[in-house]
Amino acid sequence: MNKPVIDTVMGVKQDADGLYRTNTQHIPDSFIKELQEQKTAGGYTQSGEMLKMASIPVVIVEQMMREGIDVYKAPIKDIIKWLKLNDMEHFLTTSKRI
Repeated sequence: MNKPVIDTVMGVKQDADGLYRTNTQHIPDSFIKELQEQKTAGGYTQSGEMLKMASIPVVIVEQMMREGIDVYKAPIKDIIKWLKLNDMEHFLTTSKRI
């Protein structure tokens, strides 16, 4: 696996309405490519004992939380639905239906 995607950068920007906070996270193409390879392989972990459904970067998890989806408690169906509705299917690591 390549270098993990873990660092987020908080910034402050200003516009006519005032100051606001931004969060960014660099997601390298190699990370997306690796997720595609995992999806092609069926989505199972190396041991073959668990099915990995997704690998979601922190900034996306934070966005989901702001929109009412707690990825730590929500049913996997809700998480997958949110990713698909927001054009973030590239973070899914399997095409299996749950």
